[in-house]
Amino acid sequence: MIIIRPMRSLLALGLLLGLAAPLLAQEARVTTARIEKRVIVETIAINGSVTAPRTAHLSSDVAGRITQLPVSLGEHVQEGDLLLAIDGEEVALQAQSADADVGEARAALDNARRRLREGNRLGEGRNIASSELSQRETNVAIAEATLERRLAELDRLEVRLERHRLQAPFAGRLTHRDVAIGEWATPGTPLLTLIDLERLTLDFAVPLDLHHRLADAELEVRLPGSDDWLSAQTIAEVPLEDGSSRQFLLRATLDNPPAMLPGMAVQGRLLLRNGSGPVVPRDALIRRPDGSISVWLAREEDDEWRANEQRVTPGASHEGQVAIQQGVEAGERVVLRGNERLEEGQPLILDDE
Repeated sequence: MIIIRPMRSLLALGLLLGLAAPLLAQEARVTTARIEKRVIVETIAINGSVTAPRTAHLSSDVAGRITQLPVSLGEHVQEGDLLLAIDGEEVALQAQSADADVGEARAALDNARRRLREGNRLGEGRNIASSELSQRETNVAIAEATLERRLAELDRLEVRLERHRLQAPFAGRLTHRDVAIGEWATPGTPLLTLIDLERLTLDFAVPLDLHHRLADAELEVRLPGSDDWLSAQTIAEVPLEDGSSRQFLLRATLDNPPAMLPGMAVQGRLLLRNGSGPVVPRDALIRRPDGSISVWLAREEDDEWRANEQRVTPGASHEGQVAIQQGVEAGERVVLRGNERLEEGQPLILDDE
């Protein structure tokens, strides 16, 4: 009995090995693709937000009580529309008085000129003293100067009166209103906020070490609620005041922007070209427990395709394609599907052949 048991164990082991050998050699059906040499595009993810560079925090030039407030929060206004009026009755009365003074000065000037014309006619017949004629010329000059002074005073009061009216400096939407009719307005205190929604920009904080690579870079953005990446045009690169952040502001616009509002978060990606080399689809990469990355290649040996595992060093990835820095060459066949349980040297059936 002691001799027979080892014999039976050896027979059983031989039987198992004999059955396993054909299984290891069983052909596997896989899908492959030729490794292509392409321009390597490195994708850098950045985050940003929608901003309104044309934003006005409006305040009054004069102090006074607010008498008119014809706009509502969120309302769209046009350039020149009245936003707010401050009590200007006293200045208006002064302007009326100044207008009357202008009329009086014009009348005085007209009279002085008439007397000078009469004097000139009398002077031709030597019926008026030269001193009288000179005095009349002086009176005309004085009347002209008085009229100029009265006109300047009227213009000054009209400007003061106009400052009691706050008008929209550009077309936009009212986003903040911290005032009501009857309240007192103080010069320099913000009362209304107006933003231009037609000229919104996209602002991104980008690491400074990428600045020298922006010349040939492309920027794509994706707005909240959308799966589409849109091409954006860079319009400014602005250094940030906080030098310790090691970042700069990248400002961009869209040619045909969808509906946006200031403050919306925006995803962005910089596409940086970095030479050319072999690229493989992301599905071809196999990540091992030890952290290494490999691909399965289909190589032809004696008119038969066989699996060959090759460790690789991946690089930048873009749109499902991964650049391979080391390990494969362009033109080789890489396995895309069916690569989960392949073994070295295993015969392959290529679906794409």
